[in-house]
Amino acid sequence: MTRNSGRGGAQAPDAEDIRLLEAAASVFAERGIKGASTDDIARSAGVTRVTLYRRLGPREQILRALYAHEAQRLMMSVNARFTPFESLEWDPVRHVEDLLVGTVFDIRRSELLQRIVEVDKLEAMAMLAGQSDSVLGAITEIVAEFVRSTWNADVHTRPMDADEFETLSREVGSVVGRFLHSIAVMPDGPPLVETEDEIRTLARRVLVPMILQR
Repeated sequence: MTRNSGRGGAQAPDAEDIRLLEAAASVFAERGIKGASTDDIARSAGVTRVTLYRRLGPREQILRALYAHEAQRLMMSVNARFTPFESLEWDPVRHVEDLLVGTVFDIRRSELLQRIVEVDKLEAMAMLAGQSDSVLGAITEIVAEFVRSTWNADVHTRPMDADEFETLSREVGSVVGRFLHSIAVMPDGPPLVETEDEIRTLARRVLVPMILQR
């Protein structure tokens, strides 16, 4: 998420922006997307509506920023779960499985997403789908970097020149990123997987052949 710097450019969110986004998250979770106003958010954060607008923009922009912030937080949480590449216990297949397991469980445990869906499910699904473009690029790059790191660590990765390595990693990152994003958009939709074993089986069937280039 970036905000207008007032100098013709954009800058990354600072600590105050993040504090305001967290206040907005609480309000949206409590009141639902339709029921929450910028006045509610400003009051919860202890700032004026003018200050909120200058910092984060209008209500729809706040929603986009909040979704991007939550998506980034979830991906960082997933990354923290991985076994280090240098570990003797690292296994490429399980590494790919962990990507899906972490994503599914972290989304299911996201208090913000769960509470928003409980309060205002249809509006929440529409909002998540509507904000796709604002975060898909970031998710694609995160997954593409995951793919490149996995290929570098996997001794069985087939030979690729630099151009194919870069292009294919972004293509795979885009496809896998959209799949992971769809889990957030439709958390109770297909594919229906409940247990960790079911998630790992799905990963082996779908993601492992796509990501591991052998």
